[in-house]
This record gives sequence, C-alpha cells and structure tokens, in this order.
Amino acid sequence: MIKYNMCNMSFIDVNQIQICEDQFKEYDIFENIINTRDQEDAFYILDLGVIIKKHQDWIKKMPRVVPYYAVKCNPDPMVIKVLSAMNGNFDCASKQEIQQVMELGISPDRIIFANPTKYPSHVKFAKSVGVEKMTVDGKCELYKIKKLFPEAKIVIRFRCDDNSAVTECIKLGTKFGCEPGDEAKELIQLTKDLGLILYGFSFHVGSPCVEFNAYVRGIEICKELITFAKSIECNDIKLIDIGGGFPGESEFQIDEISHLVNDAIKDIDPTIEIISEPGRYYVTSAFTLASFVHSKKTVSVGNSLKQMYFVSCGVYSGFMEELLNLNSRQPIPLSNSISDKKKYSSFIWGPTLDSLDCIIKDILLPEYEIGDWFIWKDMGAYTNTITCKFNGFMPPEVYPFIRKSQWEEFCAIIRLNV
Repeated sequence: MIKYNMCNMSFIDVNQIQICEDQFKEYDIFENIINTRDQEDAFYILDLGVIIKKHQDWIKKMPRVVPYYAVKCNPDPMVIKVLSAMNGNFDCASKQEIQQVMELGISPDRIIFANPTKYPSHVKFAKSVGVEKMTVDGKCELYKIKKLFPEAKIVIRFRCDDNSAVTECIKLGTKFGCEPGDEAKELIQLTKDLGLILYGFSFHVGSPCVEFNAYVRGIEICKELITFAKSIECNDIKLIDIGGGFPGESEFQIDEISHLVNDAIKDIDPTIEIISEPGRYYVTSAFTLASFVHSKKTVSVGNSLKQMYFVSCGVYSGFMEELLNLNSRQPIPLSNSISDKKKYSSFIWGPTLDSLDCIIKDILLPEYEIGDWFIWKDMGAYTNTITCKFNGFMPPEVYPFIRKSQWEEFCAIIRLNV
C-alpha cells in the first residue's frame, strides 16, 4: 500500500485516503489494514472510485436528470466531499444535514430540503442560510412555511409507490406524499391562495425500487399536475423531482431505468429542471465490511447440531436491514484456507447481549475458527447511518481508498494539478 500526495484540495485531506496501485484487490486492502493494526473491531473499506464512476455513469446516461445525493442514505464525510468536488448536489432532510454539506462551501441552491414534515426551527434555519427549495405534502406544512419562510420555493410531493414492494415499511407513501388527484390539486390551489411560490412537484417510489415503471407513472402525474397548475394561472413551475430508490448493488446497471426515464421526460418543457435523489445508487457497492469471528460454540437444537459464530458487527452496527428482513447478505471468508468443505447449519450473531442481534439464521457454512474474518459486500446503504452504541460497541470505522489511475482521473475531473 502506498500514498501519492498528488492533489491539493481544501476540504479533502489526502492523508485520510489510501491511494493504491491499480492491481491491488479489495482483499489486499483488507489484509493490509488487519496486519498493520491489532484488529478485532469490524471496519469498512470505501472504494471512492465506485462513487466517481457512478456519478459519471449517471451524468452520461441521464444527462437531463440532475442527481441530488440523499445524505440520509450514508452521511460519510468522504462521500460528501468527493461528490461536492464533482459539483454534486444534495438532498437534505434536516438542519444537521444542511449544515454538514454547507460546511464544505456548497451553495444553498445546490440543496433541496426534501423532508415534507419539518421542525419549525429547521425551516427558520433553512431561511437563514438561503436553502429555498423544500417539499410539502400537506396543508399544515404550507401554513407553517407561510408563517416562517414565505419566500420558500414549494415542491408539492405526491404518493407514487413501487407496487412490487413486499414490505409496508419501505413504502414511503404510507408516511409521505399527498394523493395525486384531488388532494394534490387542493394543495396547488392553497399554495396559490397563500401567495407562496409553487416551484414544482416531486415523488419518491420507495427504496429500494424494484418496479422501475413506477418512475414513469410518477413523471406522468407530474405532467398532469403541471397542466392543472397552469389552468389556475400557476405558470412558473421550474422543477420536477423524481426522487430516489435507484438500486446500487455491484451487479446493477442503470441502463434500464435511464431508458425509461429519458423516454418519459423527452417532451417536458426544457425550461423545467428535472432532478432526482439517489442514495443507494451511489454508495451501496462502494462500501465493503469486514467482521471478526471473536467467539464460537456448538449447540444442540432438536436432533441436530448448530454452529454459532459471534462476530464484531451486528444489526445495531450495520445490519439493520437484516433485522427488518429487507436484506440477506452472505459472508465471504477473507481466508481461502478452509480445508474442510463439509457444511454445517450455522448462525451468525452480532456482539451484543440481545437475542435480536442475529445477522443470519440457519445457513450452511463450512466450519470457521476464532480469528477468521468475514467480508460482506454491498454494505453502503442505510448501514453506518443507522447505528447505535448498544452495549458500548462502537460503529465500524471507515477506511477510504482509491486506485492511482482513478485518483489521477478524479483530479483531472475537478481541474486540479496532478
């Protein structure tokens, strides 16, 4: 592992990034970190090259749709710094998220306050720093903004769910978004009556989205609402926000969604800006987790034996989606030295004293030993952002890295001397 101090950025400290030769593999990076530290705690490696490539692919394949990175998905400072350096925009849900991105010099016009139900104090803060674009999905929110920030640019959010979603907890429409018919029209009329600025319309199909046609439905509803708004002389619509939910797993390619979206927006007035709120898309495959097998035991369950492995990261420090049955990641051994190919019914538990802290139940695995490491792929979305210090176990540390050629390309992109 080597470092090259090739880029001088005011907010990116190159000493915090491992810059490695192109031939280095993820496993080399994991072993380097483990061998240079007496490591037991779980940790992430963050491949910044993935973030850069995802951004480039988006701009190339959906050039009219401006991405506003959803900070809530993963607020890791290095992710935000890299996207900021590439002139990225940001979807923030709170005063704290707005502060985090504005500390990097992000101008307020590059932020949308995309929380339909905002603390009054957060609305006041948005006004004080000039963040004008904000979503609304109810009458009370309009009255609140009229009182606290009448100059705000109102984006009315309606419900448009991914109909394939199998779990209600990921259907955002159960919590946010007005109904796209009469209720949306009433909000349009009220916005006008209150003398507020009706700036645009938004929807969010849920995260992750499986039914990509949901984006097409949402865009068509936006067109209908724009037509209605114009019929009552609201003629200054400037924005359509197609939300987030775009998958980001290692094997995912954005081509299918981009074709659908590009076709759906091709006849929209070119003076209307179209934005989105991707989160998972950027970070899911950029983060890989390593967890340490610190304990094991064999237990008898009925007439069979079960192998129990206890690792240094659990549902309270990265695997919340497993607790909610929204994901089922499989461990990959860091070492390939497992000689016993026989597989045993196994459980993988997190480190806390909670019986809910179980990552995997009843999976067939070869036998592992204390001191082995498990690698978990696609760990960037809603993992380190949803953690706590239960039992005193700290969230995993993040180690950013980038390959030399990608670092040089990144520096060229942001027009800095290499």
